[in-house]
Amino acid sequence: MLVVTTDHLPGYEIRAVLGEVVSSQARTRNPYREGVKNLRGGAYDPKAPENLTRWRTDAVQKLGEEATRLGANAVIGMRFDHREVGEMWMELCAYGTAVVAVRQPPVNPPTDQPKVAAETAHLAEPLDSGAIAEAPSAPNLGSAAGTPTPRD
Repeated sequence: MLVVTTDHLPGYEIRAVLGEVVSSQARTRNPYREGVKNLRGGAYDPKAPENLTRWRTDAVQKLGEEATRLGANAVIGMRFDHREVGEMWMELCAYGTAVVAVRQPPVNPPTDQPKVAAETAHLAEPLDSGAIAEAPSAPNLGSAAGTPTPRD
């Protein structure tokens, strides 16, 4: 399951939007039970970042499971949210939009376009005055007639 925070998937076509998906988890605000503090003097537990990351990872995994249940193969616009629920609990929520996305073949650049300088560096003449040499395939932009125009 592809889960992204972006609203678009470059290289993919979104064929169907199946709707919002939500993953909500309740966590106790007891830092000892949740593994943020250890019981030896209440000191900060060095594994706390690992535990916090695991909570988010679990929320994203459940989000993907919900999207799969709807028939999606991706979730776009994923976000996290949290809120306090009473004095002892908090909610961690991951949400996004379930979609069906299909990978698109790469678009080949037009053959009449100049190549990237790195691709033609071996064609450039050696530089002796510090000037930048243009690749032989670069268009002549000295006049409007030499300016390339897009083709439909």
